[in-house]
Amino acid sequence: MKQYCQDTLDKAYLLLDGEGSPEEREEIRVHLEECSPCYERYGLDAEVKKLMSRLQGCTPCPDNLRTKISEMLQSQ
Repeated sequence: MKQYCQDTLDKAYLLLDGEGSPEEREEIRVHLEECSPCYERYGLDAEVKKLMSRLQGCTPCPDNLRTKISEMLQSQ
C-alpha cells in the first residue's frame, strides 16, 4: 500500500470516531472517490466498526424471558 494511501486511511479512521476538520473530511472523500482499493478497505472497516458499536450496548436476553417467548411461540 502506498504511504499516501496509508496516511489517508489513518485519517479516515479518525472520521469514524467523529474527529477531523471539514478540510480533512473533503481530502479523504476525494481520495476515496479516486482510489478504489482505499474505498473498499474503508467501506469494509466502516461497516465493521458500525456493527461493533451496535453490539457494545447489547444485553443478552435473560433465560427466563427466552423460555417464555419460546413457550408462547410453540403454543400458537
